[in-house]
Amino acid sequence: MDQKAINVIKNLALDMIQNSGTEGNYGISFSAAPILYTLFTKHLRVNPSIPDWINRDRFVLSASHASALLYSTMFLTGYPLMIDDLKNYKQLGSKTPAYPNINTLGVDLSTGPLGQGFATAVGMALAEKKYEALYNDKSKSKLNKIIDYKVYVLVSDGDLMKGISYEAASFAGTMGLDNLIVLYDSNDVSSDGEIKRTFSESVLSRFSSMGWNTIFVKNGNSSNEINKAIEKAKRAKAPTIIQVKTIIGEGLLNQGKLTTHSQLLEKNDLDQFKQKAGVGTIPFTILKEPASYMRDTVIGRSIKIYQEWEKLVNEYKQVLTPQQLLELNNINQNLVNVDLNRAEIPIDYNNKESMRESNHRIMNLIGNSVYNFIGGSSDLANTTRVYIDGSEEIGYKKYTGKNIPFGVRDNFMGACLNGLAVSGFRSFGSTLLVYSDSMRESIRQTALMNLPVTYIFTHDSVTNSFDGPAHQPVEQLSDLRSIPNLYVFRPADIKEIIGTWNVILSNKIPCVISLPKTEVKAEQGTKGESVSKGAYIVGEEKERVDAVIIATGAEVQLAKSMQVKLLQDKNIDARIISMPCMELYNIQSDEYKESIIPKGKPIFILEFGSSFGWEKFVPSSDYLLTVDSFGASGSKDDVLNYMNINIDKLISRIENLL
Repeated sequence: MDQKAINVIKNLALDMIQNSGTEGNYGISFSAAPILYTLFTKHLRVNPSIPDWINRDRFVLSASHASALLYSTMFLTGYPLMIDDLKNYKQLGSKTPAYPNINTLGVDLSTGPLGQGFATAVGMALAEKKYEALYNDKSKSKLNKIIDYKVYVLVSDGDLMKGISYEAASFAGTMGLDNLIVLYDSNDVSSDGEIKRTFSESVLSRFSSMGWNTIFVKNGNSSNEINKAIEKAKRAKAPTIIQVKTIIGEGLLNQGKLTTHSQLLEKNDLDQFKQKAGVGTIPFTILKEPASYMRDTVIGRSIKIYQEWEKLVNEYKQVLTPQQLLELNNINQNLVNVDLNRAEIPIDYNNKESMRESNHRIMNLIGNSVYNFIGGSSDLANTTRVYIDGSEEIGYKKYTGKNIPFGVRDNFMGACLNGLAVSGFRSFGSTLLVYSDSMRESIRQTALMNLPVTYIFTHDSVTNSFDGPAHQPVEQLSDLRSIPNLYVFRPADIKEIIGTWNVILSNKIPCVISLPKTEVKAEQGTKGESVSKGAYIVGEEKERVDAVIIATGAEVQLAKSMQVKLLQDKNIDARIISMPCMELYNIQSDEYKESIIPKGKPIFILEFGSSFGWEKFVPSSDYLLTVDSFGASGSKDDVLNYMNINIDKLISRIENLL
């Protein structure tokens, strides 16, 4: 029965790819079919009728080019997909896009770039460990675990070539994430040919050196061998990788060759497979016996497992507090209920404070109020000041804390935050703004999945002075603002930081908070509640509007100083606008926009970063008081003077233009 069922899975995947009229990945859809068949029918604890069950096992297709294989397996095992969904593979608006998407019920993670799925799955495994620490019974009654799911990942050779996979595997081994099982379709072929040209190390030795349990399956076409390997992995006390040696495109005429990777299949090859496999020649034929076996096996097991879990939930109602039960019910909603405007936060208008320190204070208020607020730093917590005081640090087999020591693993940190967020946490991570470049792929995935992840980047302009151009971000803010569905906040002081966090906590949005290294005073004109508008008047003109200066971040304080000097020394009456979030401003009504930035008035942009993206606000590039060259090393004043952005030179530029 196993081989018949595997052939049906292969045949459906083949028909999907052929029907789409596009080049598809036949190779892995054939080589990995025994792996997915075995996992779904014999191990995966799920309830296809309740795809978001919180204690289900998670499956991540990191080898996302095998999407046809995933959809055919899901369809055959009872997930809410119809035959028409398979026929619409890759088509506009379908439930079966080219790469898995969390908008499809039953798909646990959107994947695309190789390695991202693997790394994000590590975050999902950490989330499970956090839930175990939060909710599993520790009383004398010693009930079974209410949270005890596994995270399975299918990876390819290409996944394991990517650097992010090494970052993720190292972290998983260090933290002892024994609930993580990686299934490696080792078929020895990538897009450009045999991998021995580019990938020659012993993968299992590499993982073993990072504290992983390793298993080798010689015959990747044997469901029995794969089954035994997964059973061993489930009992292991460390994360496990199972290397399954397969033949790419097994069953096709050119099996084992590059041509089966993604090229179109010849009709004679299609016909010979269907005849040999006995699956029928008509497209999307489904053999009743193996199809019913798969569906009945998975659904029958899922009903029993879910009913047992529901009984356990009733028992836990006697053990957990009402708050814990509320939190359990909220896991899929990812909601919080905090209003920082009501908190008593001391604000000193006379003394300067590093905005990193201001943010640290606000985050600690949140951390003490929000149970699912968790995150950390890529080995820079002492610099970025992003950690929760009084909370433990997560470590090997120790998951009760809220502070995650990611180590120097920037890209993995972003993927891990995605894994935590897709599992129900409000996650955050921090590093220097200039290092956001190495996280770009992960940040894009955050925005694509619309996950409530907050990235906190510090040292956000050329005012880093002695750090020099290597550590002075110039283009990063513009790059981040170019990502669709990502909200970039650059608050001016502690009041705008409070307003920023209020927006973040009251919405489920992917966002960035950008903070300077410099110290600033709380400004009299700033308003935390106005951050939700994206921009507002922070400095009123005295009598008339001769010019409008739009500033962000620490430059708002500079703009306020310029306003005074422009009026006193040049008789130029300026209005100052703080724009902490361009994305929020862009969605305001035209009436609101004109109320703060009147039409026909000269507009200047003051931000010590790239001008890219600001052009739409100004009549010409001359009005951009920005930085479009790399910085320099020196004192802050020397750097600003060297780059022609000190207060006197900026005022002179405005005067000359007016």
